[in-house]
Amino acid sequence: MPQIKVNLVLTAAQVRDYYRGSVRYVVATAEDGRTVQLPINLLHKYISKDGIRGRFVVTTDKNYKFQKIHTRETSSGTGEFNRLG
Repeated sequence: MPQIKVNLVLTAAQVRDYYRGSVRYVVATAEDGRTVQLPINLLHKYISKDGIRGRFVVTTDKNYKFQKIHTRETSSGTGEFNRLG
């Protein structure tokens, strides 16, 4: 199954927008340069008081339909987060 590696850093304020209902997606650049759009609810279990920070692996089926997400290790603090949608 294809895997996409993404580094994310979202602040607590950005995550609050999710809880307010004004944000549904995170758009980021994968390590291989692809643009990835993820429903932010997939990241819910990774939310801390500081937001979301980490290196993630997104696994998809052969048609790039989401299958699962897991962390690789904690990010150094420099993310590839682009925008919320």
